[in-house]
Amino acid sequence: MAKAINWPQEFYDEVVSEDMDSLRIAIRPGSIYFDNGYFTDNEVIDIRINHKIARKGLIFGDMQLLKIKELLDEDLAKYKKSLQDKASVISFLSKNYNQQINEESSVTLITYKNLEAVPPDEDDDPHM
Repeated sequence: MAKAINWPQEFYDEVVSEDMDSLRIAIRPGSIYFDNGYFTDNEVIDIRINHKIARKGLIFGDMQLLKIKELLDEDLAKYKKSLQDKASVISFLSKNYNQQINEESSVTLITYKNLEAVPPDEDDDPHM
């Protein structure tokens, strides 16, 4: 199975309608992805919604390790529409990852571009 960025179901419509020209970001709590060099520049990945492939993506550049307070407005503009301010990011990450997150929390920033959409396939992940 390819490496993936997984989004909750609530982002399905947004993910499948995003263009293939703009840079996007994913933010993950902590440094585990960063420390292990999990995503590499120009790597093709799956963009998943609730663990089902919605489209392909292309990693753009190196991951960054930042504190939430260090996220720039230009970074947040590449995030999901409902998550473009630090308070929303903190709330989403806290809820989605069941962790205490605040402005001092370290996060890994993953930049990518969307590639082609993938037709829905109910059985793309046999482990789910």
